[in-house]
Amino acid sequence: MASYEAIRVIRAEELDSGTAQTQNSPEQTVVESPQLWMGRVTDEPGKDSGSHHHGEAETTGYILSGHMRIYYGEQYEEYVDLGPGDFVYVPPFVPHIERNRSDTEPVVFITARNPGNIVVNLDDNKAYQDTLNHLSNSEITVVRASGLDTATNQIENLPMRTGVEAPHLWMGRVTSAPGKESGAHHHGEAETGVYILSGHTRIFYGERYKEYVELGPGDFMYVPPFIPHIEKNISDTEPVEFVAVRNPKNILVNLEGKLE
Repeated sequence: MASYEAIRVIRAEELDSGTAQTQNSPEQTVVESPQLWMGRVTDEPGKDSGSHHHGEAETTGYILSGHMRIYYGEQYEEYVDLGPGDFVYVPPFVPHIERNRSDTEPVVFITARNPGNIVVNLDDNKAYQDTLNHLSNSEITVVRASGLDTATNQIENLPMRTGVEAPHLWMGRVTSAPGKESGAHHHGEAETGVYILSGHTRIFYGERYKEYVELGPGDFMYVPPFIPHIEKNISDTEPVEFVAVRNPKNILVNLEGKLE
């Protein structure tokens, strides 16, 4: 398991495919920390995943491209449909099957799990029924882009909208205003994973915020607990849009401090 002592950027070419897998839905690891796993998944065109669940792990997802259907419930008779910009929450131990609804285009999505990337492939009906019989919560929920919750903790010049707020996992969409910087802040005991959707940002940290990393579209970032940092949109005209995930919840501690 990887460990990090500072903010780290993960580029697309650095993603690790050596992780637990589901049929027709290859996963690539981005962040693997003590209590947070984050990855990118591709559902192949016209294919179904095998029946599976994620053990005790809570799962959140954000659809980057494509259209998918997730079947669940008794005999997989229930389903939810998702498209670009949608968030989804899958509770622990819920058996499900993912279907790419297009015969030509893949579905690509960002997913996060707590405590790790647990994948239990269900090879027969008995395994499926045994799991179903012990569920306390079997509802898979979807939040559309238009239904995001703005009533969440906020940082200066960095408005956040909640997509999923689960018992031990938060996922949302964040906007950084053009030419602006956030105030100094950290996220308490929460581990944070980030995926940049658009724009270019610089994250300052370290003593007197002299160290920094830069991120652009397609980049990921991991921020350990209690690391003070400041985010600055390095464009004067374009916002930065990104998806953030935190375990155990969306903790924000605003600090005094600006860039010199």
